[in-house]
Amino acid sequence: GLPLISRRDTELVLTGWELDALALHQATGVASLALPRGSTFLPPALLPYLEQFKRITLWLGEDLRSWEAAKLFARKLSLKRCSLVRPGNLQPRPLEALNQGLNLTKILRAALPASHKSIVSFRQLREEVFGELVNSEQVAGIKWARFPELNKLLKGHRRGELTVFTGPTGSGKTTFISEYALDLCMQGVCTLWGSFEISNIRLAKIMLTQFATQRLDDKLELYDEWADRFEDLPLYFMTFHGQQNIK
Repeated sequence: GLPLISRRDTELVLTGWELDALALHQATGVASLALPRGSTFLPPALLPYLEQFKRITLWLGEDLRSWEAAKLFARKLSLKRCSLVRPGNLQPRPLEALNQGLNLTKILRAALPASHKSIVSFRQLREEVFGELVNSEQVAGIKWARFPELNKLLKGHRRGELTVFTGPTGSGKTTFISEYALDLCMQGVCTLWGSFEISNIRLAKIMLTQFATQRLDDKLELYDEWADRFEDLPLYFMTFHGQQNIK
């Protein structure tokens, strides 16, 4: 939609899909752009094209991921000039809103201001609290396939949380954590190991054995088959080992 933008336009609505931008322009006449790679990615190369606008409304999508992306983009674009359309039944994505006969201009006017970053009212949190209640499974995080009891305790692997496991030497911390991480890694969770006590070779051997669910010591003919599959996991290892300078 960039060629349709005039230099005189000072207000813009940013959407996640081309059809949403078209629906907005058709229903309201406002300048509308669609992000080129969907609602969750704002390429830095596009930022200069958005500098002319004094007010930007982010109406990206109707799920939790799009809402989180909108808040992140608002920080990149300057909170003072950004407003957000909170996803909800009465505020679906623009194309759906047009199809339902909703008033898109009214929805835009009700957009929430993105600033001030240090102050927030319950009015701004209200819909988010409701969203967490409605999307309790999404908020809970990624569940472990092999540890149903752990899911009950931790509610899944949640973004932004730090979990600490402690125990005496030889109690099985490394064995369990490698199984714990491998379970998530097999579900696509990018995993980085920083093992300062056990070498990466030994750690990888433990995880490969757990991945194959069998000992490969006496089945070396199967090694390449399992190693190829193991290699495809989003799994990485830090090269640090032993005592390290904090820098």
